[in-house]
Amino acid sequence: MQSAIHLNAASAYPEGTLPGIGLSRFAKGLRELSCSKATVECRHDLPLRATAILDAVRRGEFQIGELYCGALSTVDRLFQIGSMPFQSSTRASAMQLLAVARPHYEQTFDTLGVRLLYVSPWPPTGLWTREPVHSKAEFKRLRISTYDDMSADVVRSAGGQAVQMPIGEALSRLHDGQLDGVLSSGDGAAGRRLGKYLRCFYDIKYATPISYAVMNAELYRGLAVDQRRLVDQAAQAVERSLWCDLDGRIRQNHSHMMAAGVQVFSELDAKLTQALWEGGHKAINQWEQGACDQTASILGEYFPSPQGR
Repeated sequence: MQSAIHLNAASAYPEGTLPGIGLSRFAKGLRELSCSKATVECRHDLPLRATAILDAVRRGEFQIGELYCGALSTVDRLFQIGSMPFQSSTRASAMQLLAVARPHYEQTFDTLGVRLLYVSPWPPTGLWTREPVHSKAEFKRLRISTYDDMSADVVRSAGGQAVQMPIGEALSRLHDGQLDGVLSSGDGAAGRRLGKYLRCFYDIKYATPISYAVMNAELYRGLAVDQRRLVDQAAQAVERSLWCDLDGRIRQNHSHMMAAGVQVFSELDAKLTQALWEGGHKAINQWEQGACDQTASILGEYFPSPQGR
């Protein structure tokens, strides 16, 4: 390493989530690899949307940002792929989809002025509710927080009342009694907070979504060759470790939920499940119609046969 560098990293999610853990691991790994000549200060739980964090990294206000995939769909429809409904319900399927989409992510981020460092997985998304949901009729009465436009459309298609918002705002509205449910994996610290208000978790495996850790591209290109090498090395190590940890993390989350008195259900009412699936397929079809040919073709690569989805 040449001169010392200090980087600031921003995330809207708690430190105790997988992406939050990823940022902390990256900071620790880079510090160790550089013999403390490169340090990262991580700021978690920021009251910022993913698009605001992206803009801050592009301007250089933060050097690194952690960004939830679906929340970037307003920037480019490509980013919706990471949280497509009922398309990547397992670690293996999410990794397969990532392998197909990754070159496109890297290219698109480059045009936005940031460099993709690594990709963090989230445990599969489930539905949190205050009370058990026994029917589609009961679902229609629920005010549910979702994390992107597509998940909001899916919830509405099944009759629910969907409002898209960051997790911090959802927690505030739960406290005030303005929400009845949240679409979320409830990973780590986020799950512990949700469990204070929502006593039921339905493991519907809506998606195994991802977050991106990105760095200001001009800053990255301005680093010395050995500095870039160590940044890349630390990033690669973090990504490998997070995906290896995912299955164990899911089991740990469910164990913590049950220990806290949250009821964990493996499925919803059959008619409601069907309505959500149908809403998911409708949302994907609409997305494909609005996406450019190159972006839409990614699902074709992921599903070699039309029957795949």
